Amino acid sequence: MKVSCSKAALVSGVQTVYKAVSPKATIQALSGVLVETCTQGLRLVAYDLDELGIETFVPVTVGTEGSTVIPAKYFSDISRKLPQSEVILEYREESQSVSISAGRADFTVKTMPAAEFPALPEISEANSWSMPESELKTMIRRTIPAAAVDDARAFFKGIYMLFEKDSLTMVATDSFRLAYRKTQASFDLEEPIDVIIPAKALLEVERNLNDTGEREVSIAIEKNHAMFRIGPTTYVTRLLEGQFPNYKQVFPENIPAKIICDRLQLLDSVDRVSLMCKDELSAIRMSYTGDEGMASGFLTITAATPEVGEGKEDIPVSMIGHAEVTVAMRARYLRDVLRVLDGEEVCLGYTSYRHPIEVTDETDPAYTYLLMPVTAPV
Repeated sequence: MKVSCSKAALVSGVQTVYKAVSPKATIQALSGVLVETCTQGLRLVAYDLDELGIETFVPVTVGTEGSTVIPAKYFSDISRKLPQSEVILEYREESQSVSISAGRADFTVKTMPAAEFPALPEISEANSWSMPESELKTMIRRTIPAAAVDDARAFFKGIYMLFEKDSLTMVATDSFRLAYRKTQASFDLEEPIDVIIPAKALLEVERNLNDTGEREVSIAIEKNHAMFRIGPTTYVTRLLEGQFPNYKQVFPENIPAKIICDRLQLLDSVDRVSLMCKDELSAIRMSYTGDEGMASGFLTITAATPEVGEGKEDIPVSMIGHAEVTVAMRARYLRDVLRVLDGEEVCLGYTSYRHPIEVTDETDPAYTYLLMPVTAPV
C-alpha cells in the first residue's frame, strides 16, 4: 500500500477515529487504527469492541492498494507533528511496517495484520432517518452533562432517546440531576422507538457537528446497535440495557418562586465562591433576600470549608412569586448547565430545599434541567 495526502486531511481523519481506540484492548489490533485503500480514498477505522466504533474516509492519491493496522498512539502523535507538507504512507509487507513521511521527516512504525481487526457491526440503512446537524448538536450538548460518568447501572451512563413520528426526546440523568429536551422532527415511524445510547458515543457525534451547519445526520437503530452518519464519518455504538427511570414523575409542579438572573454573572460567581469548596462535589449555599414580585433583590452564594475558610458573593436578581429561598447544591452541577445554555438570563425555579431546582432558559423553552439539593440548609 502506498498513498499520499495532505497533512490536514490525515490529521483530521486520525483524530476523528482516535476516540474509539480501545484503552484496554483484549485484541492487540484494537489498540490501532485500521488503514485500507478503497474507492472513497483511505478508510480509517477504530473500534473498542464495546461502546463505540468510528469509520471515516480521507481523500488520498492511491499509488498501491493495501491495508494494515497502525498503532493508534504513534499514528496520532506522528501525524500531528509532521511538517506542513504532503504526507506519504507506504506499507511494506515484508517488514510488517509502515513509513510515514513528510518533507524531510520520516518515521517507520511496526504494524499489525489487517485481518486481525474485527469488523464493525453491520447496520442496515433501509430504515434510517435524518435530522439537521445543528438541532442534534444542541440536543446532545444540553443533555449530556447530566449523564453519569461512572455508575454500576449502565443506563445512567447513557442518554435516553425517544423517536416518535413528529418529535425526538432526549433525557439524561445520574440520579442527582436530570436534563430534558424535546424537539420537533419528522421520522418515518409507525410506532415510537426508545433506546439508551452511551453518552461516550454521542459525545463523539456531537464533536463532529456544527452549530450553524446544514448537513443532515443519518440515524439508524437496530436491535442491539445504533448508527449515526455525518458526511464521510460513521459512528456505530451498542445500545445500553436496562430500564430508564420514569423521569416525568420528578418534574416539580406549581413552583412558587422563580429567580431570574444574568447567566454569565451567576456562572462567574459560582466559579469564584466554589474555590472555597473542599472538592468538586462539595455544596454551595444559595439564599434570596428581597421583596416578592418582580422587585429587585440579591442572591447570596456562599461556600465554606472549616479547615480552610469561606467565600461569599451577592448578585442582583429578581423574583417572580414568593418563597423563603435557602438551598444547598453541588457547584459543579450548576456550572455544567450554565455553560451549555445560550441565553443572557437564566431562571431558577424553587419549590423548597427538598425539591429539585428547575433551571430553564427562555431562549430554549424545550429544555429543562433539574438539580437535586444536597442537604437541608443550615
